[in-house]
Amino acid sequence: MKITIIIPTYNEEGHIESTILLLEDMIAKSPKYDFSILVFDSNSNDRTPQIVKDLQQQFKNITLIGEEQKSGLGSAYVKAMKYVIQNTDADIVFEFDADGSHQPRYIPDMLAAIDQGSDVVMGSRYVKGGEISADWAWYRYAISALGNWIARFFLTWKIKDITSGFRATKTSYLKKVSLDNLLSNNYAYKIQLFWELLQLGAKIQEVPIMFIDREHGISKFPKNNIVDSLRVVITLRLRKIAKFFS
Repeated sequence: MKITIIIPTYNEEGHIESTILLLEDMIAKSPKYDFSILVFDSNSNDRTPQIVKDLQQQFKNITLIGEEQKSGLGSAYVKAMKYVIQNTDADIVFEFDADGSHQPRYIPDMLAAIDQGSDVVMGSRYVKGGEISADWAWYRYAISALGNWIARFFLTWKIKDITSGFRATKTSYLKKVSLDNLLSNNYAYKIQLFWELLQLGAKIQEVPIMFIDREHGISKFPKNNIVDSLRVVITLRLRKIAKFFS
């Protein structure tokens, strides 16, 4: 099975090396799978691209691509996913943060769920065994919990962590999603992508993870994230209602 791990970056010189080294250590211990890492850089103005280029000399499974102007997290993921679909034969795509909040040690468990028949596996903070590190600011936890509750209220209660950004998806399902027509270029993209996969009949499973806060740099969590998420989930629900009556 071939797996591509997508890492979007923007000014992540304080994290990207340790993130990739931790991934490579996990990869070395997982010979069952064929891993590649795709770093998608959104025109960082620090040393992020150069650090990745230096690591490419040591690890031949790293690809670096990017965009000339920062377009948003969702847009970066979509461009990277389209690259994977068009230029590789990967079976699974992982969405993975550059800032250290996602831990590679959970990837084998997520792949085991794929092996057992799941089409999409979510790294979940809100199922039994999942948690958020205690050093996460209370207001960020409140915003995250509220955003996730809103998404579940409008879409489905079956999944505990709809807003998780740590996700493994079969490429065969990604190819069926209209990636160019997502409603948000930012964090709320993940809600619609989840919804589209659910509507396609994908078998979705949650695996417990601990989400940890970044150690360096400033959080890139957008100030209007709740409003954007609310706009997306209401639009998706209204579309579902209109389709039911059409």
